[in-house]
Amino acid sequence: PATPTPTKRMRAVMSVRGYVLPDPEIPNRLTVWFTSGKLSPARLASEDGCETDDEDQAEYNQSVAAAAKKVEATDSDYGDFENWKAMFAKGKWRKTLGERARAMAAKLLLGADVPNKMEEDGHMEYILHRPVGGHGKVYIDVLYLDEDILIMRGHHGTIYAMARSGVSQRYRAMRNRNLSSNTEE
Repeated sequence: PATPTPTKRMRAVMSVRGYVLPDPEIPNRLTVWFTSGKLSPARLASEDGCETDDEDQAEYNQSVAAAAKKVEATDSDYGDFENWKAMFAKGKWRKTLGERARAMAAKLLLGADVPNKMEEDGHMEYILHRPVGGHGKVYIDVLYLDEDILIMRGHHGTIYAMARSGVSQRYRAMRNRNLSSNTEE
């Protein structure tokens, strides 16, 4: 029999790993190769402990709590870890002929190690021994970079903005210093 059809939608986190090298022809361009990935069950807002190491703990907890209230109403539409296990546990995950053919092609063309079962914590991981990507195929352009912020554009035009943890706290401290020095003058 085929894999059981889920009765609820499933939330997951997909992580993709790889490496980047400077493009030999275009400045500020990094070429990307994808080497592996992992699919894990996502925790529902009602299961989230709101724990973080962020320097801005109180503000973070308030924003997460507000987001959790918004999401809480829809949590009942999604399956929990028991639903995830029922879907992917060993012995219940049956691949169709088409899925087996795609897995075989991935093994032959990319040297992929594809999971046959999930791990105890629910994750499933794959490895590509012949990475996907390369010069001119998959890249990111660095648009802005300083010690706190990185802004990039992917090869499909997606913009990525990243900030170091604690940047907002340093910004507020700097702004408060500037405001206090302006009032002293």
